[in-house]
Amino acid sequence: MGQYDAQVRQQLSKYKHKDLAQRDILNVFASFSGLKPKSDEYAFNDGSVKDLLCIDGTIPVHYKGAKYNIPVCIYVMDTHPYNQPMCFVRPTKDMLIKPSKNVDANGRIYLPYLHEWKFSNSDLIGLIQVMSVVFGEASPVYAKPQRATAPRPVDSDSN
Repeated sequence: MGQYDAQVRQQLSKYKHKDLAQRDILNVFASFSGLKPKSDEYAFNDGSVKDLLCIDGTIPVHYKGAKYNIPVCIYVMDTHPYNQPMCFVRPTKDMLIKPSKNVDANGRIYLPYLHEWKFSNSDLIGLIQVMSVVFGEASPVYAKPQRATAPRPVDSDSN
């Protein structure tokens, strides 16, 4: 039994396809050590809110010859694996989102893999691998500029 088996099983108790979802989710944790499950509320555009399993943490990305860990949150729908997850880049306090065709200003991730999600051909590991490749071509985050501190005036009376 893996590290997160019991937690995932409990969080999926209200999911429609528990066994399929559990297998897909647990495969992620076996392959990506930077990710872990958590329960989180997801607010939909229509105002409804659901408690969903969220795959939270970082995915490895190779960008310009260096390895980076990009923080993401993947909300697994209660109809998984028949419906695509909702995915977001979650910048740390030292990062800002760099909007592009794949990531909006709120961090929501848009990929053809998500748009074309189909149960028989799509899974979470494939999704994360696509994110890693796409983010390696164009990073979805950048470091916040350091705020320059104003030089302190020299006290001329101290001589």
